[in-house]
Amino acid sequence: MENGVRMRWSYGAATRGIVLGVVGAAIWLAAAGSCRGEMLLDDRWADGSRLEANRPAEAEVWVGREQDVTVAAGALSTKMGESSQKIWTYFTDEKPRQLAVGEKLVASVSFIPRVALAEMTSRSFRVGVFHDPTDPRLEDDVNSDGGGAGAPWADAAGYAVQVLVTGGEASYTAPLDLGKRTNLTSPSLLGTSGDYTKRSGGQPVTLELDKEYRVVLEIAKVSDTKVDLTASLYQGDEELSATSLSDDGTMLGTAPIADQFDQLFIRISDNATTADQLDFTNFEVELTDTSNAAGDATP
Repeated sequence: MENGVRMRWSYGAATRGIVLGVVGAAIWLAAAGSCRGEMLLDDRWADGSRLEANRPAEAEVWVGREQDVTVAAGALSTKMGESSQKIWTYFTDEKPRQLAVGEKLVASVSFIPRVALAEMTSRSFRVGVFHDPTDPRLEDDVNSDGGGAGAPWADAAGYAVQVLVTGGEASYTAPLDLGKRTNLTSPSLLGTSGDYTKRSGGQPVTLELDKEYRVVLEIAKVSDTKVDLTASLYQGDEELSATSLSDDGTMLGTAPIADQFDQLFIRISDNATTADQLDFTNFEVELTDTSNAAGDATP
């Protein structure tokens, strides 16, 4: 009888342990799933074209100097010269994506410098995410920093990172300028550094030809009045440099935060301050849910 009681108790305890383990695993998986997020764009030009839209796998890519751009399977390439190149795409089908509190937008641009690298200290490779609240999307190749006639991008709001792309010794230069577009009357979206309230940061980096790098810009909405920003530079999975700051009404001016985005915009000044050619291998924009911290997901 005593043995029977023990056996029943052991069986019940084991059953409860299994049930609790299954429930815990389910909770963990649900939390982990909510952190995976939604891929808005993951364009690698697999079909060798930049003029089709089938988000998230591809979206039309528009450029300033179309004569200097070629597309092959796996890469969109632009030759650089004495003038700037502009490249942009839209990562939503129609309306902009508005961040909710607890959401983070992560935009990344992967590229390979070719032929020759500059040996300068100008942060002339620039990546930003924006939304123009008053004008239709510009879906055409136009060589303009303001979006063409009338400078429709003048009131576009958003954030950008300005990156030092150099093959020279730059051990004394912070490679990342991270900030907010605060001059919303300027006719230049990313061509005038002074239109941004920004901070410099990051560990100095010297790049090499024919290696793939990735610029990442993260925008996490913490509250209705605060976003946390992070910019980083990677080679493969290795983080080479990073910097962070907050837009909370003090660090980046008193204007309201930007929390609506639909445009990924890239501006490269010239070959004298970047590289003779840049091969882009991936444009990626992902929306993630940061409301479930990793610690909360532990069963």
